[in-house]
Amino acid sequence: MQFRVTYARYWKDRRRLEFTASGERNGCVFTVVTEVTCLKEPVTPEHVHLVALARLTEIFRLRSASGR
Repeated sequence: MQFRVTYARYWKDRRRLEFTASGERNGCVFTVVTEVTCLKEPVTPEHVHLVALARLTEIFRLRSASGR
C-alpha cells in the first residue's frame, strides 16, 4: 500500500487527529477521510504518517460489502 497524507489537523481539546490520505492499494486508487483518537499529539509529519498507516491498515482489514 502506497499513500500520502494530504491533509491533517489535530484537535488538542478532543485529542483527535483528522486526516485525508490518498494512495494506491492492489491496483486501486483510494482516498480516505477519517479521524483517530491519539494519546499524544503527533508533532512531526512522520508521526502523522504512522498514525495514518495504522488507521488505514485497520480500515482495509474490514470486509466490504463485495466480500473482498
